[in-house]
Amino acid sequence: MLKTFLLAGLSALVFSGCSTTAISSANSDNGISPEGRLYADYLVGSYADFLGDAEARSKHYSQAYVQARHDIVLGRRAMTSALRAGDPDLARTLARTVNSVDVSEPVSRAILGAYEFSNGHYDRAMRYFDQPTPDFTVRILINLMKGWAEAERGNPDEARIAFSSIDGGSYFDSLGALQIYILEARYGDMETALEGFSMAQDSGVAVIETALAHTRALVKSGDRTGAMHFIANFNTENGPFETGPVARMIGDLGDGAIIQTDLRAQVLAARAITESAVGFFVYNRAPDVAEVFLQIALDLDPDHDKARLRLGSLLENSDRDREAVALYKTIPESSPYIVPARLSEANIYFGRNEDEKALAVLEATNTGHPSFVTRESLGRARLIRENYKEALPLYDALVRSMSGEELKANPEPLYFRGICYERTEQWEKAVVDFKKVLEINPDNADALNYLGYTWVDRGENLEEAFHMIKRAVELEPDSGAITDSLGWAYYRLGQYQKAREYLEKAVELSPSNATIIDHLGDVYRKLGRYREARYQWERALEFEPTEKEEKAIKQKLGGGLSLVDSGP
Repeated sequence: MLKTFLLAGLSALVFSGCSTTAISSANSDNGISPEGRLYADYLVGSYADFLGDAEARSKHYSQAYVQARHDIVLGRRAMTSALRAGDPDLARTLARTVNSVDVSEPVSRAILGAYEFSNGHYDRAMRYFDQPTPDFTVRILINLMKGWAEAERGNPDEARIAFSSIDGGSYFDSLGALQIYILEARYGDMETALEGFSMAQDSGVAVIETALAHTRALVKSGDRTGAMHFIANFNTENGPFETGPVARMIGDLGDGAIIQTDLRAQVLAARAITESAVGFFVYNRAPDVAEVFLQIALDLDPDHDKARLRLGSLLENSDRDREAVALYKTIPESSPYIVPARLSEANIYFGRNEDEKALAVLEATNTGHPSFVTRESLGRARLIRENYKEALPLYDALVRSMSGEELKANPEPLYFRGICYERTEQWEKAVVDFKKVLEINPDNADALNYLGYTWVDRGENLEEAFHMIKRAVELEPDSGAITDSLGWAYYRLGQYQKAREYLEKAVELSPSNATIIDHLGDVYRKLGRYREARYQWERALEFEPTEKEEKAIKQKLGGGLSLVDSGP
């Protein structure tokens, strides 16, 4: 109930629509009245919001507010739109105007206070932070900054009060407590801090940030060996992380590098705000709020690449790929977040069908930052493009690099290597890999299906193959591909009515899969339903079949095959 009220409060206060005003994009009168210009720009801004065009939304709402400065609701929309467009300077300009009209307005105070705080003007920041803030969401934002501003002013008790007053439920109780434990370590009370970090870890809130803070506290206390032991154990139990801040911390400790134990207040506030954006607001389906929080986090700490990465993900989910790519590109090669940033960038290129550009990014990332995840991503990209010859050495290297325990925990590289072996006509090696996967997990539906299907298609081990495919269907009854395998198995045995039953179901489950549609056409042909067969084959051509499938389908449509016995 509290979460619902919290989120509803923000939508009503910060992101609500303007019920009374709007404004125009026209730069000249053109015979339009001031009221007409106002409403024109408001409507353009609203339509830009509907389209997800952040720049246009910000531009037109800002123009609207310039002509309706006493409309605080419109001012809030203009401020948050400017932030979401990545224009903090405009947001601050608008905030100054809003604050001059209503000094108690919370969003403008958060924006202006963040600016003063980021520049080290803590007393000035407190002028904005100290006023009561009735809105739950803005109060979260302000109190996270206020606590660290008070710490910088030498007021630890006031900082503790701010962190204890965040409100918003158990999540923010835990996040506020974490700030207090970091504060204790900052002031040298290591016993309280370390005990607190252990309790904070159990809360499940900001788990990685808690582990890093715990590690820094151990280093500060002079126990570098204990710090290494702690973070290494954390990595084993929660990862293992090959890239990212945990891996970076382990590397720095191992290399004897200097560990910065006391982070700047702005950095700590930015991290706390980022955690709340992702751990609470994204989780509770309030991406607009999360986006504003992340933009303010970046305003506080422009080097906080985690906020940049998370913001890019939000932009992707809002179909703002151009902005997301631009954001990912600003993450430097030296950042612990460089690998996920580059993988996300490549994923966007794949979505645009810019495969060569995506592969170039993956190749460069794997060369500069080789790890399991970069090799696997590159292998998966080759696999998706059906370039099995180039994918095979990547998966072979992955499998060879993994211990028996690691393969038990993640047999997927073994499964994909099996596919590569099968597609490069190394069938016996493929069988070995698929059987190893099934030794690890007898209920691996994908391996059961692939091995069983291929055996049926080759006319080998039919009884065992049928058992495997039926088991795969039991495990994944809603999988069109697996249901298709059972239908195709019946087809290969000449049981066409049974084949039709399962292939029709498979098409219902996967209506745009060219292979499955092609198979249904084949079984219709065997049942003498020629028009329906032709219709299915023609449909299959619309859904990007492989070159081999397309050639076979066109032969069938042209009458090149008198009987339909072609494989998948």
